[in-house]
Amino acid sequence: MSERTKPISVGVSGLGRSGWDIHCKAIRQMGGTFRVAAVFDPIEKRAEQANAELSARTHDSFVSLINDKDIELVVVASPNKFHASQAAAALTAGKHVLCEKPFGFTTADADAMIRAAKDAGKVLQPFQQRRFEPDFRKVREVIESGVLGTIHSVRICWHGFKRRWDWQTSRAMGGGTMNNNGPHLIDHAMELFGDAEPAVWAEMKHLLCSGDGEDHLKIVLSAPNAPTIDIELSDGIAFDQDRWHICGTSGGLRGSASGLSWKYVDWKSMEARPLNLASTPDRSYNSEKLAWRTDEWRPETKADPGGGAAPAAAPVLELYGGLYKSIREGAPQVITPESVRRRVAVMEKVRSFTGIPLAVVYE
Repeated sequence: MSERTKPISVGVSGLGRSGWDIHCKAIRQMGGTFRVAAVFDPIEKRAEQANAELSARTHDSFVSLINDKDIELVVVASPNKFHASQAAAALTAGKHVLCEKPFGFTTADADAMIRAAKDAGKVLQPFQQRRFEPDFRKVREVIESGVLGTIHSVRICWHGFKRRWDWQTSRAMGGGTMNNNGPHLIDHAMELFGDAEPAVWAEMKHLLCSGDGEDHLKIVLSAPNAPTIDIELSDGIAFDQDRWHICGTSGGLRGSASGLSWKYVDWKSMEARPLNLASTPDRSYNSEKLAWRTDEWRPETKADPGGGAAPAAAPVLELYGGLYKSIREGAPQVITPESVRRRVAVMEKVRSFTGIPLAVVYE
């Protein structure tokens, strides 16, 4: 078997919801292009399960895992506060790295990982698989088609009503909704925002969770010649709204992962309306019949349920497929660490604006 066709041997750090239910599951579905060769988790039962079901070697520490000579790729799926340090250490040890979100907490974290990857000549892949979601791709396609005109407002919502009491509600562990699911919405927002540097207004509220982390997040991004983007991620909203609400100068789009609809006007087909300062003959407001055009989209596969639920498989598998090509064939990364760094910078601005500092003690 040639180097280009042999499976990529993977070491997984952390076998919780993400490491086991997302990453190990995806690797099993990748048709032999990857294999879980080794694992580390401080909970012995989890490691034993990986050994029994995947024939994976178990390590008693992260350092031991990254020193395993058989491992080519390390998946960092440990609790949030370990991501940046473990990713940098694995890169320095000569491994490729797939790093779960959050991709560090600060731009300094992101820069350190990016620098370590360049120094080692290895691939550093942020796990922002939701860029491959069908609804996001369709939203971007419709916007880029120009039928909605110039986009002036975007609203992105992930709503729910629930309590949580696990480590992801603890600020000391790097929890809170901005770090847990916020990276996905902010990543989508920055992809639609453009190249401008955004000003940020934000609020973070603690509503229902048992820890001290926020479970309600509101962010507004703005800049000259860019759309105003309103992001709302909350576990305190009983009546949810559409995930997408896009407003342009020719029309708009609304919907969620289960379907989108949009309508627009072709202004070129309409009568010109130059300014007229004279009073209307019958004291009426100006009005005209708009020639609306409509369209809609439905996904070919089951819709992703959104924040707080297990992600759909297809975007995860697509990310792994691209990662295989980057490692084995030297193909450019579709989702680069530098693009995700922009999202991390927004998270920094949110903490600065709200005055809620990072509570994490790095490990």
